[in-house]
Amino acid sequence: MPIWERGLLRLAPDRRVVLFDRLPADVRERLAPLRRDPDFYGVVATGDLGPDTPMVAVTRDVALLLLTLRDPGSLPAYVADARHNDIENALSQLILDGILEVEYDGVFVSGAAALENGAGQPAATGRLAAISQAAIECAASLVGATPADLEGRLYTYNFAPIGPRWSARLGDRAAIRRFLGIDDGPRARTIRAAWHGFREVEGWSVWSTNIAVQARPTERDVTYKLYVSPTMDALPDTLTKAAPIFAEAHAFAFKVGATIRDVARPDKLVAYFDTRERALECGEMLAESLADTPTQGVPFTADAGADGLVSWGVDPPERPGWVGDASWRRWVCRRLAHYLAAALATPANDSSPTRFATERLRLDGVDTHSWAPDAARLANPVWMRELE
Repeated sequence: MPIWERGLLRLAPDRRVVLFDRLPADVRERLAPLRRDPDFYGVVATGDLGPDTPMVAVTRDVALLLLTLRDPGSLPAYVADARHNDIENALSQLILDGILEVEYDGVFVSGAAALENGAGQPAATGRLAAISQAAIECAASLVGATPADLEGRLYTYNFAPIGPRWSARLGDRAAIRRFLGIDDGPRARTIRAAWHGFREVEGWSVWSTNIAVQARPTERDVTYKLYVSPTMDALPDTLTKAAPIFAEAHAFAFKVGATIRDVARPDKLVAYFDTRERALECGEMLAESLADTPTQGVPFTADAGADGLVSWGVDPPERPGWVGDASWRRWVCRRLAHYLAAALATPANDSSPTRFATERLRLDGVDTHSWAPDAARLANPVWMRELE
């Protein structure tokens, strides 16, 4: 039974719904881009409406529901009669985020306390699912950790250790270019035959093609990304084989780590595509070409072949709620950290923090068994949007 069907509902006593026009001027200025959405109403907030106040932007439909439920009652008929996945997910989000409360055994609860005890998550299947689950359990075990601590532990999980051998061999960018063979020699010629526009950006070496750049997705679209995750030793051969395949599959850019830390990370080789079909087609080609390549594995990405060597995700469009979080894995880890912290802070809650975090992330549009994103839902949230 969905959590919102278990009893009466009410707006949490510490929450209030505020029309955009009645927000302080500095908050209105920050949220002005949201007015492009004709359904935007305002925010749900707690306490004073200052620049650091946690807020959730809501549509007129959500605002009407919340204002209706200032007095406890059943789900209004006009909502119950229009049931579909978007509405059902939004109701669960509202309860798990502490905006709505549901009556349970005579007590109104929300957040992790509203999640029923159960058998927990099904056993992870596949290399990447197992790594992802282990990462969440590792973060959840950190006593007294802040959300930033949890995010850091999640994001850096499964980085390769950098011992004396690698530190001596890959001491600077020039050494890494020699290790990868991208300055001269047969490896460099193979890459240059398919790619142009080489540049170094922060921790990455990046290639692109002029034709592909012209077809780059707009800010309203979703970029699909393909991760290739060999061990550090296997990276040079993998890069040489993968670069021509990226071009053949119409990637518009790809990058490889250019610092020792970025060579050690699991997502050390990444290609970008404008459609899911092209990304997955490329994944199949890579899985065949790179069979038996030693694999590191990228947490929180969806397997695309070769038992976790190749996986995929999305980079979202630039829009409020994603600004500063253009990386798929960074966004996933930030949300998971937020949900883990909320569950760990709930007193006397018998529900597993890891179960709560994965269930809440699922409502955001992530299949937390396969770690495949629902790109359409992520790009176009229907009911509500948390503001960061």
